[in-house]
Amino acid sequence: MPVRLGWDAMLAEFRALGGTAENIILRQGPRGRGVFPVDPAKPIRLHSPSNLLVCAEDTEIRDGRFVVKASATLGERERAFFDNYQQDFVWGAGVFDDLWQAPFEWSQLPQEIQDTLPVSRSRFAEPSVELCRQQYLRTRSISYRNSSVVMPVMEFVNHGSSFAGYEFKDGIMIGGVFDGEVLVNYGVGDCWDLATSYGFCDARDYAYGLKGAFKFEDCRIDISRTFKLVEPFNDYMLPIVRVEGDTVRFPFLTLGNSKFPHLPRLIFLRITKNTPIKRPDELFELVHHYNRLLLLRFLRRSEGPAIPLVATLRSAAYQQLETLSSYWGTASP
Repeated sequence: MPVRLGWDAMLAEFRALGGTAENIILRQGPRGRGVFPVDPAKPIRLHSPSNLLVCAEDTEIRDGRFVVKASATLGERERAFFDNYQQDFVWGAGVFDDLWQAPFEWSQLPQEIQDTLPVSRSRFAEPSVELCRQQYLRTRSISYRNSSVVMPVMEFVNHGSSFAGYEFKDGIMIGGVFDGEVLVNYGVGDCWDLATSYGFCDARDYAYGLKGAFKFEDCRIDISRTFKLVEPFNDYMLPIVRVEGDTVRFPFLTLGNSKFPHLPRLIFLRITKNTPIKRPDELFELVHHYNRLLLLRFLRRSEGPAIPLVATLRSAAYQQLETLSSYWGTASP
């Protein structure tokens, strides 16, 4: 009963500050702690208004608590709400312990597995309070008006690939009828991104290329996984490719799409038109080969009994390979 009373009191202050929280309750489900409808027959509505969104760069750890910096331009009542919310429901209510455990598990992976995992080497760093804060911000903040912000209450909603994404209306909103847990699509990351960032495996319709750098023809090819550098083309968002001297930089590459398998090559041919690359089809196949090799190296090295982290990464690698195979068609750009 104290948890429910605390939840009700927190939502009352959330509403008093302009937030909306209709027909929702926080409880444990198959995805861990999440948001559920009180009455599944009725719609839910959850809205974190702009005045309650806290810029990620305005947060810090002070005396073991996740709080807003004194220098942040935030109302006193909003500041008090955020600090108490973090202590009673998030950072001080078990999230910090979970965040500490995750990098600890990564840091304890055998060296032979670390050497084959296609992730940043910083992923294997020993846990620290600041590392936990950074991981919290990576997984629980969202881009809003060109800033990364923490979204109180909204952050409790778990991911579902088949569900709609967030709505942005003077803040961030989710609404609709849910016969089970309230879920939202977290955004553009593929299955490998979800596994390495959030710690769960969920199938996606698309797969992006892993980071890589190599020579091809007279060019140096640099591939990242930065999904914000895009430009519109018809109904799609294409990566903005930059040519810097003899280097061609791709912020990301779509290599597989299970719903529209003709798109990956079509997009690649389109974005390489104004580059020095003379044999784009060959490069596209080479990047595919490179991705398959990386994932297969990890799968071979991690065979046998596995801790939950490795089991999740294995599942994600198999799913990524399956989605990567979804590219065929000869539609011209």
